[in-house]
This record gives sequence, structure tokens and C-alpha cells, in this order.
Amino acid sequence: MQLGNSEPIGKGLPAAEVGEFRQFRGIAAILVKVFAAAGCLFALLDVAGVFFYFGVFFFRNEFNAIFMATVLVLTFILVPASKKAPRGKVPWYDVLLILGTLAGTVYIVINARELSYYGTLRGTPLEIGLAGITVLVLMEAVRRSFGWAMIIITLAFLLYAKFGYLIPGPLGVYYFSWSMLTSDIYLSFEGVFGSLTGLSGTIIITFVTFGVFFVASGGGKFFLDIALGTTGTMRGGPAKAAVVGSALFGTLSGSPAANVAVTGSVTIPMMKSIGYKPYYAGAIEAIASTGGMIAPPIMGGAAFIMAIMLGTTYASVAMLAFLPAVLYFVSLYVQVHLHACKVGLKGLSREQLPSARMAIAESYELLIPFIILIVLLFIMKYPAELSAIYTIVSLVAVSMFRKRHRITLARFIDSLEGGMRLTLSVANVIALASVILAVLSITGVGLKLSAGLVTFSAGNMLLLVLLAGVACYIMGMGISLTAAFILVAALVAPALKELGLPLVVSHFFILYMVTATNFTPPFCTAAFVASGIAGAPPFRIGFQAMRLGIVTFLVPFIIVYNPALILLGDAGEIVLAAVTAIIGIFGLSVGIEGYLFRHTNWPQRLLFIIGGVVMVVPGVTTDIIGAAMLGIAVFWQWRAALAARRQLQFQ
Repeated sequence: MQLGNSEPIGKGLPAAEVGEFRQFRGIAAILVKVFAAAGCLFALLDVAGVFFYFGVFFFRNEFNAIFMATVLVLTFILVPASKKAPRGKVPWYDVLLILGTLAGTVYIVINARELSYYGTLRGTPLEIGLAGITVLVLMEAVRRSFGWAMIIITLAFLLYAKFGYLIPGPLGVYYFSWSMLTSDIYLSFEGVFGSLTGLSGTIIITFVTFGVFFVASGGGKFFLDIALGTTGTMRGGPAKAAVVGSALFGTLSGSPAANVAVTGSVTIPMMKSIGYKPYYAGAIEAIASTGGMIAPPIMGGAAFIMAIMLGTTYASVAMLAFLPAVLYFVSLYVQVHLHACKVGLKGLSREQLPSARMAIAESYELLIPFIILIVLLFIMKYPAELSAIYTIVSLVAVSMFRKRHRITLARFIDSLEGGMRLTLSVANVIALASVILAVLSITGVGLKLSAGLVTFSAGNMLLLVLLAGVACYIMGMGISLTAAFILVAALVAPALKELGLPLVVSHFFILYMVTATNFTPPFCTAAFVASGIAGAPPFRIGFQAMRLGIVTFLVPFIIVYNPALILLGDAGEIVLAAVTAIIGIFGLSVGIEGYLFRHTNWPQRLLFIIGGVVMVVPGVTTDIIGAAMLGIAVFWQWRAALAARRQLQFQ
């Protein structure tokens, strides 16, 4: 992935995100490109209603089966089974997996009408066999991108569904035959080819493809040029550019690791060149890149899933996420600035940087699609996937104004291919997560686990959210973040709701806690990618990123007790919460960095940290206490800095 115009997105990304792709040559490369581009175009045309306009109608399970067939076939063509597997050809066992994929998906396509009209309670021996093949194929596809953790979890749930009737006590379940399990997992709209899987072929692929088209038109370079041009000459300029550039680009990529690979390849060396320690430069990029997952208007895949689970629109979710995203990047920017002041770092010279004014003058039309997206999503209330389609069309149109931005036929095909490549691992993991959700639904174990959590916490909300936080951390370490969000939301959110917490709040709590695993050791994929660029230990980058990303850990617990930070409440309460939270975040950042006008001593540092945290907590009493503590700390710092300056004058 590059910021230029020629390299299609999806090549060279981290294995944890999309797998290490095979590289083909000649006719094979052309066929793979055409197949991937055709699969993406098929999804986009279906979302746009083109097929329906010409009298072609797809049942939802039929469309999902066709899309997943494309995804799985491409997975086995592009992603090798292991590091030792062939890279330039498709081995025989992948051919068998492709045949298994086609068997399981073609059956659904052929019988889609009957399954839609007459229900799914059949489970013939043929269907049982095809269900088993489909689940095994899915597990192998997910293993290639994310390892064994989610496979083990899936197998555990399947075994529980089949043999859980043998377990005595409250965790026991009714006996389910293979026919019944097949009906729910393979044939129904709640299983592999159900509504959750359909997200991959509608909302997710459209937004991912928009991001690819934007980069292909030069939009990634445009964002980075603006970031470098506006902040590069300031103290610690490259670090501030990393914050701004990653915030802009991260909303497009939806992948922290991919974001680090793209913007970090530019910003990390620049940060090191002006004096940032390698681990600190890597941490800045890791935490800034992670912020794109929670930054509107385009967030990560979990936000789309949250909207479906809550029965609301994606635009509503994005609006609620606005203030926490502001706090996230304000905190990071302030810490970056204070660190530069503390260690005496300068910016780069104007000659070393692109001109932001020139970048805007030469590429301002690339902002038009974003304006259209915001209008469609938040003002006209269009469906998210349809808004993304119109945005892609508008981007292709405005790219024609300048030759260097123009989406030529070659770039168009490359972008379609890139959109499909970036959707592969997400689509596979969501489909496999659907199997687990189907088991949770038919066995009722999700409700039992939620009831157990409530009992274990003795009805104490704080203890329950702490348990939920631990669950997010554990799940986020071993499986994809999208799958982690799905499973934790299914298992923990009902328990939080039982104690009176609104579902939307519990879902945001889970989203932020799961997001933090991107930079929290030992998983910390963003830190591992940054490590390769910065030349620093990944765990040291991860622990430094945890300090810089303190807001990610703080906000989830605060919104549990006062959801004003996610814009729930009356206008006055929200405005007050926003203002005081920003002030509190500033104080907290000073305390963490240990510098304001000069180096802080420990009493001052504690005042800033405690006062900042207290002030972020919404409430008049906490605001007064926090403001008093911060006021004392600032005055103390100012007097100490003034005294030091006078002493220097007399020397």
C-alpha cells in the first residue's frame, strides 16, 4: 500500500490484516485481478440497485452465498496456508478447499428461493455434510489471517451446542440433532449466510472500496501533505503531522495496522530525524493510526456491526462517536507538543516540507466526495452503503478534472481489486462469528453467561464493567477486533443491560475497550507494524502507546456512569461535559508527560493527573474539584517557571 496513485491497496499489508498474498505473473495474475475486481463490482452494483433495475433480483441469502463464494475462493488463491506454502501457484489442497467452498455456496444459491419462502427446518444428510464442509472451509480461511484462537473458540461453541445436554446444572442445554444445528448454522438467515455476513458485501466493502479509490486518486498523499504542511515546522512537527495525517487517513482505511504501514513509513523516519526516540516515534504512529477506528465519518467495521445490533443507522453511531474521537486526538496532540517542549525538539524547515496551500490548491476537489458523504449520511439520512456508492461515483467524477488524480481504467480495476482484497479477512471472520452467534441463539448460553456475570458481580456495576473490560482485552488479544466486538457484545452487553445500562452505552464501552488492544501488549498489532519501521521493540512501543492513549481506557468507564460524552442527554449537559472533558484531558496530558511551563515535580504531576481525571468525569461537583486542582497546579507551575526565569536573569 502506498500513498501514490499506482499501487493497489491490499498488497504488502500485515498478515494479521489480510494475509500474506501470493504473487502471480502473466495470465494467472490477470485472471486473479479480473476475478477480484468482478467480485467487488458485483457487490457495488447490487448495493446500487443496478441488477434490480434490469429485472434481476437476488434473495439476501443468495447474494451472501455468491459474495462469500468469491471471498473464500480468493482467500485460498491469494493467502498461503503457511510460511512454507507455495507463493507462485495454488497447491492441490487449496483447489480442494475451493471445490468445498463452491459445493457449500452453490447449494444455497440454488435453493435460496425455497429457503426464503418455506423456512429452513430440514437438515437432510446432504445439507449436514455441506454445512460441515462450509464451516471447516471458513475456519481454515480465518486461520490463515488470524491464527488458531478463533478456530478454537468456534469449535468449543459447536461442541457445546451438540453435547451440552450432557452437562448437568444450569449450563446444560437441550439436545440438538445435527439436522437442527445445520438448519440454524447453515440454512437460516441467522447463520453463515445471514444478515450479519451480509454486512461484508454491502456496507463494509463499499466504504473500504471508497478508501481505496481515494488513495488511488492521490487522496492519501493529499491528506499527508496537508498534515505535514500545516504542522511540520512546529515543535515536534512530524509527530503532529502523524497525528493529523493518521486521523484523516485512518478514517478511510479502517485498519490501524494498515494505517501505520502507510503513514508511518513517512512520518516515523521524519520523527526520528528531529530527535524523537525510535520507540516514542513508533508509539505516536501506533496510537494515532488506531484512532481512525473510532473517528467519524468513516469508522472501522465494528461501528457498522454496532449499528445493526442496535437497530439504528450508521450515521447515528458515527455522531455519538464524535466527542470521544475529539478527546482522543486532542490528548495525543497535547502530549506530543509537551514532549517536544520538554526535550527541546524543533520542527523541520519549510524547504523540507510540502506546501499545504499548494496541496489544497492542486487537489481541493478531492474534498468534494467527503462533503457529499457527510450530507448524504447526516443530513439526508441515506443508508450508509448507498451513501458510499454515491461518494465513489462522485470521486471518480472529480478525479477527471486533473490528470494526476484521474481514475483511469487501469486504476479503476486496481481499486476494485484492492477493495476486494481488503475485505477478505473481515468477511471471513464475520461469517465465522455468525456461526458462534447462531449457537448462542439456539442454546441460550449467551443469556446464561450474562446472568452468571450479573450474579458474580453481585449487581455491582463497577465490578461488572471491569469484568467486561477484561473480556474485551482477552478476546481482542486472540482474534480479530471485529469478531471480538461481536462476541463480547453478544455475551456481555445483555448483562450490562440487566443492571440498567442502555445497550448503546454498553456497545460503545466494548468498542473502545476492544480498540485499545491494537496498541496494548501483548497483541498490539499496530505496535508490531510500527516496530518494523521504527526499529524499536514492539512491547516498548506498546507500553508507550498506552500512556499516549490513556483516553481510550478512561472514556469507556466514564460513559457508563454519565453518557454525556457520547452525546446522550440534554444540550446543556453535553456542552458542559465536552468543555470540561477537553480541559480535563489537557490537564491529564500534562500530568502524564510531566511538563507544562517547565518539568513538573511529583506533587504537581499528581495534581494534574487527578484533577484531569476528575474533571473528565461529567458532573458539577467533579468539575469544581477538578478545576480547583488544575488551577492550583497551573499556578504552581507558572510561579516556578517565573522564579526560574528571574534567577537566570540575575546570573
